[in-house]
Amino acid sequence: MSRRPALALPFGLLVASTTALPAQDERDTDTAAAIRQWAHDFERVKLQPKNLLRPGRELQPDYVPFARRAGFVHDGDEGRLTHLDLLGKLLAHAEQHPNADLADAVLGIAAAGFDSSFLDREAMELRELGHWTLMRFEHQAAWFLLLRAAAGEQVPVLGDLHRREQQPDQRGLVVGPARRVAALHLLGRRNLPVFRSTIEAALTDPEPRVRLAACEAIRPPFRAETAQRLAVALAGERHPVVSQGLVRALQQLLRSPDGAIDRAGKVAMVQGALAQFGRCGWRTDMDLLDLIEAFPQKEAIPTLLAVLDGPDTTDQLVSAVNRQAHPQRRERALGLLRAMTGALIPGDDPKLWRAFWQREESRLVVPPQLAKRLPEGTSAAFFGVPVTGTNVVFLIDTSGSMEKGSTQPSTGPRRRGEDSRLAVAKEQLLLCAQAMAKESRLSVLTFADGVHRWTEQPVAPGTATVRSLTELLGRCRPHGGTNLHDGLALALQWNQQRYADLGGLQIDELFVLSDGEPTVGAVQAAEDLLTLVRESNRYAKVRIHGVFTGAGNGPGRELLQALAEQNGGVFVQR
Repeated sequence: MSRRPALALPFGLLVASTTALPAQDERDTDTAAAIRQWAHDFERVKLQPKNLLRPGRELQPDYVPFARRAGFVHDGDEGRLTHLDLLGKLLAHAEQHPNADLADAVLGIAAAGFDSSFLDREAMELRELGHWTLMRFEHQAAWFLLLRAAAGEQVPVLGDLHRREQQPDQRGLVVGPARRVAALHLLGRRNLPVFRSTIEAALTDPEPRVRLAACEAIRPPFRAETAQRLAVALAGERHPVVSQGLVRALQQLLRSPDGAIDRAGKVAMVQGALAQFGRCGWRTDMDLLDLIEAFPQKEAIPTLLAVLDGPDTTDQLVSAVNRQAHPQRRERALGLLRAMTGALIPGDDPKLWRAFWQREESRLVVPPQLAKRLPEGTSAAFFGVPVTGTNVVFLIDTSGSMEKGSTQPSTGPRRRGEDSRLAVAKEQLLLCAQAMAKESRLSVLTFADGVHRWTEQPVAPGTATVRSLTELLGRCRPHGGTNLHDGLALALQWNQQRYADLGGLQIDELFVLSDGEPTVGAVQAAEDLLTLVRESNRYAKVRIHGVFTGAGNGPGRELLQALAEQNGGVFVQR
């Protein structure tokens, strides 16, 4: 648990204090230069943080001369210290001797990966290091610099006056989107009243990554002005991920017990948010349905009825995206309608629902809190779990342990060797593919030491698909270890996702089947895998189910159960 730094001076004095910066120690300047160059080497030269420092100065990364001159690299460190060890020493010095120049340098570490693949595990670890180093800075000018960085304003820092051996493009504070995102996250975590206007102003910034960071930085206690800014920003937002961030920030504000908004104001804000339905894609619509569930009101029923009619928008791209996720939106809207009205009218009869609404509107009383309802069953199921998505991926473990006998009964005549865990998984997959809705699409991935995609593109279910899958899966044999990381990375397309950009991700439901804990792969620890999935799925809203085919209650079972519980899915053990 880190200490919460405190600003000792009023902010007005803080601003005045930056007009006459004191002289800095040469070691601080070299430390700042080393941290900046370390971040550059990681982002641009692909520095491997956990690699050892190599002997021979000509083979060392560009940050090392600065670190050596600052006194952090000595003879004998080669082959003993990693680059991450040296960064830790540099950051420890920055934390002990904070100033604006060092804050500028550490901000580059806190922004690692935001301009590239932000789901890279090492980039995530670096961001945490940079973030918590800055959070422990007790220096007013440093936080003023972060405030200006969050606002996108370029500020010269004292180190520029006598920084040595720097490239021209490294002089001064370069405030790109990645640094602004990191600075906004820091201001949000610090949560001082003086920072709020800067965070709220960023809600309408031209850069979507900055707007999303502002949404994530908003913290209680909330002001009425915050609610107004959120409402204005949401009304004009069309970015599919930023709109989700705004809806979630709005829901957080409406849940706040601080009394900044009365009930009439909350009703008006929910109604204003629902005007966005159908405009930004199905994932935003699902967040809006979450908003309705959290604040049920009669005025939301026409919106839910419109969902039963299907996608209807003038934007052809958004219409295509919404149509793809039509069953998932319909299922959720139907569940809310039934919970709010108590009616059990079939979901495939919108006219009957509208007749009910016209007849009962004046007498209907919506309960203030809705009962939780389980997803309705469908004719398609995988190990008993209903398949409700439209673009479904089955991620199947084919490691050597899947050759063991299964406790799940087979539905057909058994032959020797056909009662293994993998054989039963294949059987369940083929049965599911036969029963899935014709408008849906499915993909099959298998993982052992590595991961393999059995179909280049998602395929439509049906007789031809079942025949092809039968032939393909017939060649699949249990072997090797359990590389769940690579399987999840391919299924959720981690390499394509960027901050505020889901790439071409189309999947809306994922079934993960395994019989044990990860044994190979870049990431094997359960908590690290769950963190990666949580970050990648924060806005993707993929429903993830876990099917455990092993025995007992070991770490593998716990991992799949947590994976399902944290991502809106169902866990079963078979």
